[in-house]
Amino acid sequence: MTLPILETPMHSCVLPSSNERINFRPFLVGEQKILMIAQESDDQNSQVREMIRLINACCDDITAEKLPTIDLEYLFLQIRIKSVGETSDISMNCDQCETENEVTVDLEAAEVKREKEVSNIVKLTDDISLELQFATYETMKGLNITTEETNTKEAFQLMQRCITSVVQGDEVFTQDDFTEKELEKFMDSMSLEMLEGVQDYLASAPTLSVSAEFKCKTCDNEQKTVLAGIGNFFA
Repeated sequence: MTLPILETPMHSCVLPSSNERINFRPFLVGEQKILMIAQESDDQNSQVREMIRLINACCDDITAEKLPTIDLEYLFLQIRIKSVGETSDISMNCDQCETENEVTVDLEAAEVKREKEVSNIVKLTDDISLELQFATYETMKGLNITTEETNTKEAFQLMQRCITSVVQGDEVFTQDDFTEKELEKFMDSMSLEMLEGVQDYLASAPTLSVSAEFKCKTCDNEQKTVLAGIGNFFA
């Protein structure tokens, strides 16, 4: 006797940076178990790798490593909502008495925000410009990219990897046309004002955030916190 085949429902969402519609299925029990084990560890790289593996498994015709981080986070959140539920219980400390409180976060209220629109084409001179892309997992691979700990060398390496092409007049030089050393030398010859154009674009990357409100169970202090980054607002 053969066991029945379980049908898995399909869903879809629109990626925030490209407006591309993606079809996906919820993750399965075995996949969720592996994800939970990864989340219990302090290894952030392992957590990200597992998130990417699940996205590739659950989605049609997509390479998660090449997605901008905002699309990666947004897509994983949608898969998580359809797989586990629309809410998540997280622990938050009161900002007055520091008591740990369990807070229910509405994941469907998460928003994609971008402070300002900045063109991905940075004009360096009348004849030369750069075409940029937002950081992806692939471009960040091997780098320690965090808000507080990123060193200058790694910050410049990330900027270099986010340059998709150098345009001079009618000629377009892509990443296949120059080496990393050649691009580094090119960037070293840029003025500070030119560099600011690159930094402005990368700093304008959209973020995923959700508001969490709670009253402390110990001191009754009411507080509201905005959680940014998918790892901060669900388990």
